[in-house]
Amino acid sequence: MYVNKKESGNRIVDFWKTEFPLFFADHQRTLFYAFAIFMIAVAIGAISTIYDDSFTRLILGDRYVNETLENIRNGNPTGIYQDDGALGMFLWITKNNIQVGMLCFAAGLLTSIGSGYILFNNGIMVGTFFAMFSNEDVAVEAWSVIMLHGTIELSVIVICGAAGMIMGNSILFPGTYSRRVSFVKGAKKGLKVLISTIPLFIVAGFIEGFVTRYAFMPSILKYAILLLSSVIIVGYYIIYPNYLKRKNEEVYRAQIT
Repeated sequence: MYVNKKESGNRIVDFWKTEFPLFFADHQRTLFYAFAIFMIAVAIGAISTIYDDSFTRLILGDRYVNETLENIRNGNPTGIYQDDGALGMFLWITKNNIQVGMLCFAAGLLTSIGSGYILFNNGIMVGTFFAMFSNEDVAVEAWSVIMLHGTIELSVIVICGAAGMIMGNSILFPGTYSRRVSFVKGAKKGLKVLISTIPLFIVAGFIEGFVTRYAFMPSILKYAILLLSSVIIVGYYIIYPNYLKRKNEEVYRAQIT
């Protein structure tokens, strides 16, 4: 009984350190497909905005566009992130981002096409959003601020889309299982990916609420945050899982020889 309790106490640490990374190593292709869908949509949104000004208002709405253009004229393109109190913005943004992530996952109930559709819609919005600043010749100034939180936020939305696609693929491709059994297994796998994103959504919300508002911070600090955020995402969801998988395979080969 004592040993079992000790193992239970380490369960959370084991999940983040070993169990999830090893599991996710087998779903790198799905992550790539989710990323590809999102980036294609970003490109479509950006190109459409660059060649058609009305597209921006169609996607983002007149109120948001007008407020952003006013901020640009006042020399503060990302001033919209300074409108509310830091704590209130952190809580609202975190809640909203988690809802978007859950929607990306839940859409997998309509097969992986559902999650792909949600990813595509979000990609169109992101591409439109970024291209709007490009049209106003403040792209670098705005992007370097927005991506303080956007690096983690957008990456995790893509990962949630991959979670939904994992569940959706279990419906489309049940293999040797019945479709019901395959779906249950796929839903559990997708939920595991979704759970892994919750702490990162909180981190992204914190950055957006408390850090992004300081648009005029030193550039070296901005890029340090951007670099650290990228390392966290790429390291934990791509490099580390593949490293653990290779390491386990090497141990297994050594045991059977």
